[in-house]
Amino acid sequence: MQNRAWIFIISWISTLALIGASASSAFAQCEYFDHNGDGFIGGNTWVYVLGQYDTAGPMDVDSSGWVDLRDLLAFIPFFGSNCPADWHETTTDHIEGLILTEWEVHETELAGITGNLPAGSITYRLYAEMSHEEDIILAVYGDDEAPLNVSSDGTFYGFGGESGTIVVDNYSSILGSVFPAYSYSTMLSCGRLPEDNDLFLTTMYVSGWQAQLEDLDDDGDMVLADTTGGAWFNADQQIPSQQSGLVFLGQFTIMDGSTLEGTLNLLAKTEMEDGQGIETGEGLTFSSDNLDVLGCTDPDATNYNPAATIQFGLCFFQGDFNQDGETTIEDLLTLLQQFGCTECPSGDLDGDGIVGVQDILIFLMLY
Repeated sequence: MQNRAWIFIISWISTLALIGASASSAFAQCEYFDHNGDGFIGGNTWVYVLGQYDTAGPMDVDSSGWVDLRDLLAFIPFFGSNCPADWHETTTDHIEGLILTEWEVHETELAGITGNLPAGSITYRLYAEMSHEEDIILAVYGDDEAPLNVSSDGTFYGFGGESGTIVVDNYSSILGSVFPAYSYSTMLSCGRLPEDNDLFLTTMYVSGWQAQLEDLDDDGDMVLADTTGGAWFNADQQIPSQQSGLVFLGQFTIMDGSTLEGTLNLLAKTEMEDGQGIETGEGLTFSSDNLDVLGCTDPDATNYNPAATIQFGLCFFQGDFNQDGETTIEDLLTLLQQFGCTECPSGDLDGDGIVGVQDILIFLMLY
């Protein structure tokens, strides 16, 4: 079975020509996708669509003679719609780029299921940076017109094959608690983090027989550049970015090497003032030569990270005992429970060794 590194970029203009922006054009799409005539493009349609992928089936929206990536991208934004459906407008400047972080440098060897993770390996995490927190990544994709490539000077740990992960849905946190290396398996995602246990968040994938997504080149390259193309994408409940406009796209653990680079293309559903839109990002690149550090960038916060280049997650401030990013009545009640305590440093706001009246006064100034 041929292993290939993969790349994808798509022309949204050609997709718009297929789906259009009018209700009549949307109705034409329902003629393709509402195959059972029930007026709803739902879960049963996924079975219909995916069953035809990489065949000369009837869901050939662009009349290319083959059901391929472009037909899938035309379908994905319609999932969950009633027929006829109004099409979304196109937007710009919501997809700001890609963020690559060095998640873990492994100083010791870790035990795995089928093989150990050697010391010196590096785990990276890749995110899409969005301008609005409610923006959603629908798909990461590529074909011969828009190749996508993820490559390394080493090999990827725990990806593909009979026992490895492909998308984040293949990952089991229970196995990670027994085999520590398993938690660092290479896996792909459209928003769901490995530590998320929400079974309603589903990431699926498709690819052509010439360049199968589950295959990984021994030289450390993923390639999807054939005529059918492929993608990993959201298939059920759509979720917005987790924190600070970042959407998790994948975890990549490199053995016997250190570099990671690539080019990705994204399909996104974007948030507008008067509804939702659709946007693509073409030729987005990332490299381990240009890493970002995630963390709190506010110098006044108790968890301020001076090395952080990207604000990520919550910043915690003095008096925010429940660490929800705000100083509220709940925090005041927590402080009052510590009144008189001589071993409660979090409540000892003035540092005099005891939680007293002065600490409450300081808190009220922060409130």
